[in-house]
Order: sequence, then C-alpha cells, then structure tokens
Amino acid sequence: MTQVEETVILERVIDLIDRGFPPRLDDVRDMADCLLDERDATRVGPRWAENFVRRQPQLKTRFRRRIDYQRALAEDPAIVQAWFALVRNTIAKYGIHDDDVYNFDETGFLMGMLSHAKVITTSDRRGRPRTKQPGNREWVSVIQGVCADGWALPPYVIVKGKYHLLSWYTNGQFPPEWRVHPSENGWTTNEIGLDWLKHFEKCTKSRTKGVKRLLILDGHNSHKSTKFDDYCKEHGIIALCMPPHSSHELQPLDVGCFSPLKASYGKEIEKMMRMQITHITKDDFFPAFKAAFFTSISKENVQAGFRQAGLVPFDPEAVLSRLDFKPKTPTPSNSCPSSQGSWDPKTPTT
Repeated sequence: MTQVEETVILERVIDLIDRGFPPRLDDVRDMADCLLDERDATRVGPRWAENFVRRQPQLKTRFRRRIDYQRALAEDPAIVQAWFALVRNTIAKYGIHDDDVYNFDETGFLMGMLSHAKVITTSDRRGRPRTKQPGNREWVSVIQGVCADGWALPPYVIVKGKYHLLSWYTNGQFPPEWRVHPSENGWTTNEIGLDWLKHFEKCTKSRTKGVKRLLILDGHNSHKSTKFDDYCKEHGIIALCMPPHSSHELQPLDVGCFSPLKASYGKEIEKMMRMQITHITKDDFFPAFKAAFFTSISKENVQAGFRQAGLVPFDPEAVLSRLDFKPKTPTPSNSCPSSQGSWDPKTPTT
C-alpha cells in the first residue's frame, strides 16, 4: 500500500474510535482491501493489519472485558456523562434538529414462543400453570428504526430462507413499504446491515429538517463495516455508537419499545394457540408481528424511549438518576494500570 493509502486508513480508524466504534484488526484489513480493490491491486496479507497498527504510534490493540463487567462499567457515571457529552457536541457541531435524531437496533423472535403473563387459577392449584407452546423455534430478526419525533420506520424483517414467497405479500399480511430479507439463518450480516442503511436513507431523506441525520446505534459488527461507514458519510448520516453493553439504559428502542413489542407478539401467538394452531409458520408470523407492531411501536412509546434515554429532550439526568452505582475502591498507587482503557469518545469529524 502507498503512504497516502495508509494515511487514509489511519484517519478512518481514528474517526471510528472517536465515534465509539473501535475497529477490530479484521475491520482495518477490510479498509485496506477496499482501497486496493479500487485499483485492482492484490489484497493485503493476513498479518498486515497487525503490522499496520505497530507502525502507528497513535494506535494500539486492547482486549475487551467480559460482558458482565462491561455492563457494570457502562453504569459508571463518568462513562455515561462522556456519552452525553459526545451526543451534545455532535448535535451542536452539525446543527442537528431534534426531528433528525434516530435510533436503530435489531431484536429477535422465536416464531412459536409465548410471552410470560400473569393468569388466574383456582386457589387450590399448586405450581405454575403451563401453556403448551406452538412449537416452532425458528428465528426471525427485525431491524427497527425510530425517530425522536415518534415516527417509526417501516420494519426490516429477516427470515430464514433463500427466496421470497408470494404468500408473504398477499391478503394484507405485509404492508408494501415493509422489507423482508431472507437469509441463511435469520440473522444479520454485514450485507444486510448495509441494505438496511439504504432502506433508512430512502425512508428518511425526504423527512430531514437539517443537513445531517444523527443515527444512534450499538457496536454490532454489521454496523461497523467499511461500506456501512462509507455510505453514512456519503449521505449525511452521523452514526454514533453507544458505550459497550449500555443499551439497556441508553438506547430508546430498548428502553421504550422492544419489551412492549415482545409482549404484544406473545399475546398474538397465544391467540393462535387458543384457536388450535399448533405450528407457527412464516405465513402466521407476519400477521402476528404486524398486529404486535402497530400495538406497541406507537408514537407515545417511541417518544418515551428517547425521553428515558435522555436524548430528546436532552437530559442526561434522566439516565444518571437511574444508575445503581457504587463508588469504586481507590486503586493503590503501586498497582499496574489496566490494559482496558475507558470509553473515551470525541466529537466526530467529516
């Protein structure tokens, strides 16, 4: 690679780190390969990214901590305050309107699983009452985007399979603006993540009040690909990544929408079970999900999610006041520093 190309990669890596997306070595190698593909050059070797980092005094590699520790770390007020400082500075820098603030995330469904619910039984009955599950444990993923003004993007549904079936789109099962994407296992890939981003651009471009849109997301690999980041920059989308394992406090969809959605879907499946439907197919899933979506992803729930996440209106105390935080024991002065640095975002540059 040329020195100019390596400088481009270095600037991109630093920009990703500043926005809360610390890339892996595989991501850096992907950046290099994309540049080389543009001039039909041979791709880099398997150890190129590691050697590249060694050559850059500004960079170093670190291991991530275990999830349970990371979640506790994410509830450190200093990390939460740094997150809100990043959001505030980004909004101020780009003049982002409240109605141009978005959040998106992925959630999953086992097609035939019921929700937990309290039921009435006779007083002499012992143990928990059991309801037979309809049986299908096939996985369906849904990528959902929402706006701070309460509007929800048409859902993007990922189902296990290879082909679209006509029955999914007939008899009003599926609104025409919704997207269905078959995949090998019902899970998201980098390609699907990019396709969703194009769906987001199509749905939100005409609604944009300012010049830039702010997109709040988590650190899932499908949100960190080079092509995903390039598309954001080309279309005026500023993507900010929340601190690791903090979505239960900081993400509007997690705080305000996904729990009601799962509960509503479980109720729809229970209705089918009471009608003696013992196996849930995709043709059953779509109308059940459609009903659950319109029940739960309401303007009120979406706005409540942004409010409780402290984003719109901007209010860090909405989150900080909920944190169950115990002060850390002071570190002895002769101890070695941790190999895991704190989450230290900076306002992104374009």
